[in-house]
Amino acid sequence: MPTITKISKQKKSSDRYNIFLNDNYAFSVTEDIFIKFNLRKGLTLTEEEIETIRENETWHCFYVEAIRFLSYRMRSKQEMRNYLKKQEVAPSIIDEIIARLEKEKYINDIEFAKAFVRDRMSQTSKGPRLIVKELTDKGVKAETANEAITLYSYERQCQIALKWAQKQLKRKSNKSYKKQNEALKIKLMQKGFDSDVVNEVFDEIKPPIDKEAELAALEVQAKKIYRRYEKKYQDNELIMKLKASLYQRGFQGDLINEYIAKLDK
Repeated sequence: MPTITKISKQKKSSDRYNIFLNDNYAFSVTEDIFIKFNLRKGLTLTEEEIETIRENETWHCFYVEAIRFLSYRMRSKQEMRNYLKKQEVAPSIIDEIIARLEKEKYINDIEFAKAFVRDRMSQTSKGPRLIVKELTDKGVKAETANEAITLYSYERQCQIALKWAQKQLKRKSNKSYKKQNEALKIKLMQKGFDSDVVNEVFDEIKPPIDKEAELAALEVQAKKIYRRYEKKYQDNELIMKLKASLYQRGFQGDLINEYIAKLDK
């Protein structure tokens, strides 16, 4: 019968023990498994007992790895499952580890989702729809994500969207005032804010038109259009094409006429 004839601590891992059976190295175990099976010199083991110890050691090592993965930040159940799959852990062991992690409250998707929402609210300018999508992409159930997103109040959404919009309005642009506002509204929607929030933001900021900046943007666009059309059209037809293109780009009629008047001089 295999008998433990020697036990030694590993030099690089003080919490691991090398087990020798009949004077030959057999396997190593962590201190938890060492204590669990009461391993000691002179203990006789059956082949089934040895296999059980090895299986428990494997399970324990993967469990410790799961805890390490959680030490960096909270994880959703699906994130943990995906991680263990990458570590080539058997599906049955993954289920057992996740069940234990849930029982010990290391994994809790509703708490994870709430923490995720709070983080996104404080660290990003994303709207609720985008945050819910991020959560579902991480494997969080839709109803759980929707419950967590209630932490993101309407007032908070308006504050964050307004702050972001005001920063955008300070940037220089060659687009018309109208097109800039249209683009800003689209971006806010793309960031996950609903139309009622977007409309309230624009009611708040009421971005004033800067005539000088608008005229400068118009001139940039007009020169590009003029170069594109001057070989195809002439005289009034060229002017009409230029006007039409500028209207399509959202520039006001009085500014367009002001620019055209300069061309005629």
